[in-house]
Amino acid sequence: MNDDKANGSPIDDLITYAENTDDNTPDIPDEDDFDGSPLPDEDDTGDADYADTENDADSEPPPDEIGEYDDYAEYDDYTEHNDNHNGGGKKKIKIIVAAAIILAVLTGIAALLSTDTGIMATYKKNFANNFSKIFGVFTMKTADSGISEENTQNENYKTNVRESVIVSDDVYGSEVLPYKDGIVCASSNHLMYIDASGNTVWSENTLIVDPLVSVRGGYILIAEKGGGKLCLYSDSKMLYDADDPDSIAAVKVSSAGDAVLITSKAAYKGGISVYNKFGEQIYSWASGSGAVISADISPTSRNVAVSLLNTETTATSVIQFFNIKEEQSYAQVNAENTVIFDLCFNGDTLTAFGDNRLAALSDKGGVISDNDLTNFRLTHSAVDDGGNTALTLYDDSVPKLNLYNKKGKELTSVTTDGMPDFVDINENTVLYNIGRDVFCGKAGGKLTKYTAAMDIQKLILISQNTFAIVYSNSIELVKI
Repeated sequence: MNDDKANGSPIDDLITYAENTDDNTPDIPDEDDFDGSPLPDEDDTGDADYADTENDADSEPPPDEIGEYDDYAEYDDYTEHNDNHNGGGKKKIKIIVAAAIILAVLTGIAALLSTDTGIMATYKKNFANNFSKIFGVFTMKTADSGISEENTQNENYKTNVRESVIVSDDVYGSEVLPYKDGIVCASSNHLMYIDASGNTVWSENTLIVDPLVSVRGGYILIAEKGGGKLCLYSDSKMLYDADDPDSIAAVKVSSAGDAVLITSKAAYKGGISVYNKFGEQIYSWASGSGAVISADISPTSRNVAVSLLNTETTATSVIQFFNIKEEQSYAQVNAENTVIFDLCFNGDTLTAFGDNRLAALSDKGGVISDNDLTNFRLTHSAVDDGGNTALTLYDDSVPKLNLYNKKGKELTSVTTDGMPDFVDINENTVLYNIGRDVFCGKAGGKLTKYTAAMDIQKLILISQNTFAIVYSNSIELVKI
């Protein structure tokens, strides 16, 4: 993992640090994907009446009318004279009458459309709904855009969105993480902070070409993937740049500014390097028995936990604990038939994410809780700075969302409408998506539903009422 959250990545990807290379071209749905409610037929009554009027004007009068006019020879002569000199006066008169009829019909329709009850209310609602769907597909949401019209029809979700801003400048290809009251974006030789309103607060050039990023507290750690360069920032100020002798595979930073690197070491199955906030290497260790999968450091005790994976017979994980002043491990916890793919310290409590379990450990190596998830299929996980954890998993074929506190106690388990693609958590607020539909709120409560403009690459819960949607070439910041 290259940040402090196991946020929205499949388990296999978390183990191998594989990158998703799928085509992220925005998907404009075909017309068949729209809601089944057809647009109402246009009222062409006025056009038909107008056409009939024109035909009547050019036709001969009925025989009984001709006979009536024969009794008035003078009137007949006048009519013939008027038709010859004025281009058909009767035709013009009938057109005027028809136009008046059409105007009256339209006035009646307008009066009906002004009502909000009965069949006309349904007609208006359906028309507005379909009109919004057709044009909403091609329109990017901007400030105060709110929710697409289709969402207002679902009474199970809130739809109150106060603001939505899309940022596209200098964010393409960036690694995006929550930072303070906004997000930090790290790309090749570039680092910037964007607040929750979409404003770029600061922007800096960096020394890192292909960055691995970790953010916690007021610190931003970036390191060169596959290289040895690392830099630590506090806001826009670079505190140090250093060079590790080994190749860097993953990074973590603590809220105290200590950095832990997972590195490759010749003749070993991986190792770790620890740097303090002044850029001094204060600890180094290499593994000869198992591949190093994840590592983190406690911000208080400064003890280090390392997850090792052995696959010689079955997949077995070992969590080893180190004091940075001692060479050998002082404690270890074994997890047979389990892949511990991520470790995250919150104070002196360590959350251990496994493919079939969730455990909470003390920094001394004691087991506080152990949630056996063997009968479930874990798909995604996330943890906030307070140790609150969210898991998405299948219970048989039923998609579930489970929430746990810092000590690993299960707080909530709810069924979702489908399996989320991404998940995040901030205290008791969760954020997840199913396709382009994004849900935010308290699990088990009434959620806010928001429809994203494009295919989603990542979700970030900035605060309990603000989240970021990462697209392939832009970022949308939404306030609810």
